[in-house]
Amino acid sequence: MSPSRPSAASKESFASLFEQSEGAGKQRRRQYHTGETVEVTVVAIAREAVFADLGGKQEGMFERAALIDGEGKLRVAVGSRVSAVVSGVDSGTGQVRLTPVVVRASDDGASSLSVAAPAAGGAPLLVEGARVKGKVTGIERYGIFVQIAGTSGRSGRGLVPTAETATPRAADLKKHFTVGQEVEAKILSVDESGKIRLSISALRADEERGQFESYAKAERSGDAGDKGAKGAKPAPRNFGTLGDLLAKKVKR
Repeated sequence: MSPSRPSAASKESFASLFEQSEGAGKQRRRQYHTGETVEVTVVAIAREAVFADLGGKQEGMFERAALIDGEGKLRVAVGSRVSAVVSGVDSGTGQVRLTPVVVRASDDGASSLSVAAPAAGGAPLLVEGARVKGKVTGIERYGIFVQIAGTSGRSGRGLVPTAETATPRAADLKKHFTVGQEVEAKILSVDESGKIRLSISALRADEERGQFESYAKAERSGDAGDKGAKGAKPAPRNFGTLGDLLAKKVKR
């Protein structure tokens, strides 16, 4: 038996349900406001823009230049997590423009020791794994507080826990640091509430590792050069030239 066609009334009810569901979908689209902080995931990278998922089938857009490091390399890839601030919303399309604040380290733990570069607006873009400079603003038993260069207020102040200060165990931190002292550290993490965890010892370990790898690479290159020299065929022995023969006759 062939299926019966829906009646006109059924068609109308289907149409009304579709309109209602479509309208509900539009109502579910969240309204974003300038200055709002959001956590997003990069979903696409174009020549001049980077697009991120805002949830609810909405996308935000970063200017690509805001995510470039000092060497011109893009700091993010598809899947990267970024904390951002809404810098504007297009009244016509509803597209959300974003300014990056924090780039999260990848799940595999890979991170580069690049220096935190200024983001759009002047404040440095905090990248987990990056090197930062700052000044000590407070010394406590559990660690030291550092104001990252280029920032102001609590949003740019990080904590170097005692275990990450590269000082001996149970050391008095006030004997190793002073308020106003300039230090360099590595950004270990920035949580969603904005708390920054820094490490001086991790930065030094990364630097030592880099020096060792450079030395090992140079050694390997040197060994290869030595082997090449040893493996080369010896130069043919000179059995004498006309000049040598003449010189011998002169000596006689």
